[in-house]
Amino acid sequence: MKASEVIYSNLGPLFDSNVWPLVRPEGEKGLPYLVYTVLNTNATNVISGYTGREMAYLQLDVYHNNYDGCEDTTNEMIRILNQNVKPFHYDSRRYIYDEEGKLYRQSIECHIWQTNKQTPTP
Repeated sequence: MKASEVIYSNLGPLFDSNVWPLVRPEGEKGLPYLVYTVLNTNATNVISGYTGREMAYLQLDVYHNNYDGCEDTTNEMIRILNQNVKPFHYDSRRYIYDEEGKLYRQSIECHIWQTNKQTPTP
């Protein structure tokens, strides 16, 4: 399962489907919401080549109009991922105020396994 599929299937209900890659589309409404970025991936290779498995390093940004609500939602997101995604490695958290949007933001970095369709080796 790709990282995006893991995120949507596990976190969609928490954010009432307000989950987007890279940036929230213009005109979208609703709080809280989640924007995720796959920062990079490290492929797993064996002697015969690429296995189709990658360690995906993610940044998950929670936006909320209330500081405590932002922290509570982020904590619940971490709990859900830790309970349902194996392995789930939680690395760090940043507390940010988005001046332009007047929203509180908590940004976590974590990593999970993702599986891409394996390309046949020639």
